[in-house]
Amino acid sequence: MPNPDWLIGTWVLCEDPDQSPKESLQFNQDGTGLLARAKGNIEFLHKHSGQSVSLLANVNGHAIPIEMSASAEFENLLLHSDRTGSTSYYIRADNPAATGCSIQ
Repeated sequence: MPNPDWLIGTWVLCEDPDQSPKESLQFNQDGTGLLARAKGNIEFLHKHSGQSVSLLANVNGHAIPIEMSASAEFENLLLHSDRTGSTSYYIRADNPAATGCSIQ
């Protein structure tokens, strides 16, 4: 079982079959967070239970729910797109494997 604070910190988009631009997710201890990307940052609230991670993003004043899941080892955050059927993943920014990501 991982540390209860396993999610806290910065996660970077590592691989995305849909070719999204570079972005990162900052998960704060108090349940707030920030999606940082070139075309503007988006604030969100988050909670997690087991391998499930739920975000509620504030997009132009609208609350948008986003569901993610952790890999079995809690090393990756997976985001499945219902629109394209693709799954992208995020990796902790401090993980040495982040240097091998296709999105730089």
